[in-house]
Amino acid sequence: MFDRRTLATGLLAAAVAMSYAVVGGAQGQGAAAAPQAGAAAQGQGAGAPQGQGRGAGGPAGGAQGRGAAGGGGGGRGAGRGAYTPPAGSKELKDVLYNWTWHMGMLRSGAESELIKTLDYHGASGTFQVNGQPCTASKIHAQWNYQIPGYRVQYECTLPNKQTVKNVENMSGDYAWDDDIPGAELVAGKGKSTPRQNTLTERRIRLWASPHGAPKAAIAAAAGQPPSESFGENPAALLDRQAAAGVKGKTTLTWVTEKTVEKAVLTFPVPDVPGAMATATLVNYLPESVVVTNGPDKYEFIYGKWADWNNPLFKIEALYPGTILERKNGAVVRNMTAKVTEIGQIYVIVPVPESIKKAGK
Repeated sequence: MFDRRTLATGLLAAAVAMSYAVVGGAQGQGAAAAPQAGAAAQGQGAGAPQGQGRGAGGPAGGAQGRGAAGGGGGGRGAGRGAYTPPAGSKELKDVLYNWTWHMGMLRSGAESELIKTLDYHGASGTFQVNGQPCTASKIHAQWNYQIPGYRVQYECTLPNKQTVKNVENMSGDYAWDDDIPGAELVAGKGKSTPRQNTLTERRIRLWASPHGAPKAAIAAAAGQPPSESFGENPAALLDRQAAAGVKGKTTLTWVTEKTVEKAVLTFPVPDVPGAMATATLVNYLPESVVVTNGPDKYEFIYGKWADWNNPLFKIEALYPGTILERKNGAVVRNMTAKVTEIGQIYVIVPVPESIKKAGK
């Protein structure tokens, strides 16, 4: 009998291979179709206890980690993996490895970091609109960490009952809003509005996101941009860079709060000169990512980690069920998850010609 996790891993690996074939010419082909949304995942998905490493069995009745007991964890719990951190290791490369492994970001026999895209549907939430809380009735976000770019479509109601609809976009060096998804990509359909003044904030949001933060931390530790560190086994990458004499920019400290030991990683935010992120991990899952950029402080608080993928396609890829974002103490958005798709769906964020003409 085959292992369902082995099957899920094989399907994801095949999707990854196909994604490489299409991404090169993606920019002019329109927006990605969303997967069919299913019911929300019910599990809480806690990571393994500190010090057990990936795939190691926990105490009787305790958490067993993301690979389950009795296997080397090669590609999420099946066969032998490319690397197993020493039990209890507090080295940077092992923390980065365990961070991505426990989130389900390491795939294939080489356990490379291969999560490229995300499709997210929110169950509920609020967005700050013109300084007021706007209660959301629809939240649909799509991310591509390789462009890099994202879109967040939301519909919400202000306290005065006014309805707000918006599609927030960021792609490479451009930021803009659309009144409908894919506005202006077809002549006469929708309206795009430049929002270049929000580019820095949107870049911070991407690289402080649940998938973006570990990618940024690994890239900085390897002395590379995320586009170069992507697709690598974190431990093997850092070993290779260290052997080449590369000095990374990610630092690691440990703190203990109320008997709970936490790993604290600090690293620069890609494409935002001077901005620094601090991620605090509990059981290798981030409870927060805080970014300072000049006088501004951005806080991203994450909770209720679980596999929120469609119940028909659980692949042991975790995502927070709650996301709280604050800027300088004020709540910017607050979202709860309904369903995610972390199976490498096709996501592109093409820039409308009017936005290009408006300039960077």
